[in-house]
Amino acid sequence: MDLGKKVVNRVSFPALTKEKVLQLIDWLEKEKTLMEKEKQTFVRVDVLALNYKRIKAKNFYYVDFRVRNESLKYIERKYNPFVIRENKIFKVNYTLGTCVRCESITDFTLIFEEDPELDSTKEYIMETVPPVEIVNRQIRILKEILLGQHPALKLILFGTHQPVQYKDVIESISPKLNSFQKEAAKRAIGAEDFHLILGPPGTGKTTIISELCERFAANGERVLLTSWMNVAIDNALMSVLKREKLDEKLICRIGAGDFKVTEDILSLTLTGTLIRSEIQRKKIVGSTLASAYKAVIDSNDLFDVVIVDEAGAATVSQTLLALVLGKKFILIGDHRQLPPVVSDENCSDWVRESLFEKLWRMYPQKCNMLHEQYRMAPQISDIVSDMIYHDLGGIKTSESVKSRSTPFESVKVTKNLDPYERKLINKAPICWVDSSGSMKWINFSNSHSAKNDHEVENIDKLLEVLVEDAKIDPKTIGVLSPFRYQISTMVKALERFIEKGVSINTIHSFQGNEKDIIIISIVAKQSDDSRIFDDVRLLNVALTRAKFKLMIVSDVNIIKGNDKTSEIMSKLFKSARENDAYVAKDKLNISQNEEIRKDTINDLKIADTQKFLVKEKNKLKFYRKH
Repeated sequence: MDLGKKVVNRVSFPALTKEKVLQLIDWLEKEKTLMEKEKQTFVRVDVLALNYKRIKAKNFYYVDFRVRNESLKYIERKYNPFVIRENKIFKVNYTLGTCVRCESITDFTLIFEEDPELDSTKEYIMETVPPVEIVNRQIRILKEILLGQHPALKLILFGTHQPVQYKDVIESISPKLNSFQKEAAKRAIGAEDFHLILGPPGTGKTTIISELCERFAANGERVLLTSWMNVAIDNALMSVLKREKLDEKLICRIGAGDFKVTEDILSLTLTGTLIRSEIQRKKIVGSTLASAYKAVIDSNDLFDVVIVDEAGAATVSQTLLALVLGKKFILIGDHRQLPPVVSDENCSDWVRESLFEKLWRMYPQKCNMLHEQYRMAPQISDIVSDMIYHDLGGIKTSESVKSRSTPFESVKVTKNLDPYERKLINKAPICWVDSSGSMKWINFSNSHSAKNDHEVENIDKLLEVLVEDAKIDPKTIGVLSPFRYQISTMVKALERFIEKGVSINTIHSFQGNEKDIIIISIVAKQSDDSRIFDDVRLLNVALTRAKFKLMIVSDVNIIKGNDKTSEIMSKLFKSARENDAYVAKDKLNISQNEEIRKDTINDLKIADTQKFLVKEKNKLKFYRKH
């Protein structure tokens, strides 16, 4: 399938070779060099809330932070960004904390195992603590594979493995699973070596995981459940607990979940000496990929099964952190969503590809796909199915979704809205607000990003109608954009809505989340304005976050290209027009935001000055050499 201009036939030979392993090691060494530069970065933060929970004589401290306004220019923006992301470690007041929640680019939660002794009336400096130790572990595993360790895994990775026949499964599978889920569960249980499950958005990956954990444990097998995301692990463990089929004493979590979202997981948490003394008694152990090594005491203590969730978004070496700890593995993910995040823009496409995608193409007989989704309105799902998953059999919408009520059926507006404002809150699942703004680029060195001030002003109006007039719960609304610069601009301009609970984030950071209403700021006028639209996986993630309503804010010219992105946008536009949910340019009574427009002018001046200084510096180097 053509997933975009730049990804057609980009990797002809997915199997590893000695040369490719050495290439991965070289790339990881470069990553370590980049991490050294990260040590010099920081932002200023305010403390919003302090909480702690005592579990098994151990206190966990949860702190909600917000980035101060003067530090916003460093967050996910322009050049040299300070990136706040789940699982990253930061230092605040000389104490290390791990990010366990990051729905917004400004608001996030850190968990500390030691009291950080913070005062909610003071501001603090937060520094990045690069995960050099984790990268070193990845390098060590790759070198072990080259030296002949992990022989079974090496055969699979190098494409020389002869897949073992599936054993017959006599266990009864939950009747609550649909036919696709049942088939995937049976094959995963019956696999003697490994199995892959592709789960498009909303198709019930968590349901599959909880079923597998339950069945493996019933067979006396121990399971290591991992992901690069804390929230994915906690959601899966919560699903297992809710089924009430497994004794809670047989389940544990290494690390901890979010105080606000998964409080019940805390009672399962093991830390310090508790890990070594109790972990061998557990049947289900949940951990991030980075912490998975703590679950195995020695090489003779391997898990029977390793399950990796969100495997399509983890690099090869990240995934191997968990796979070397088990006798067989199950990868669950979706390579038609975003690939792994790789900071080095110059590394090869092969390095950027997940192990899930490589094995999907190397061993098609070892794969299953879930085809029934329970999240999106049918109109959204049908477009995604036709444009992204059609060559894999497509996805269909569950009847339960088709018959559910929407938040817009009970809307009671507090004032008289004009006909165009009413288009924003009708029952149509796809809305399009045509924007006439111009795209402004910030370029510096190899880094660049863009913004569109007029789209920000349109989104301000959308949120005003949704939150203030229609009384839609702001916590059910997410605002996304593919451009970091646009996000930081919206964070500043839409602060009053963020205070009420609206999430504003990059598409990359929102994978794995969902909201009732998703607003997407496209920024560009045409799909060829930026390479970011070359790969439609980004667009796939953005569209599939919405449960009830998808609102596109974009110049309608973006539908006029000949590429995949334009074709998808054209289908969205057509749906909005057919359902009276298209708002033509300048039909909303929006107000200009003079502050962000002045910021744009200042930012462009700063970027031009920086480019001039770099040029002069390079000239000086040239003359010194000659």
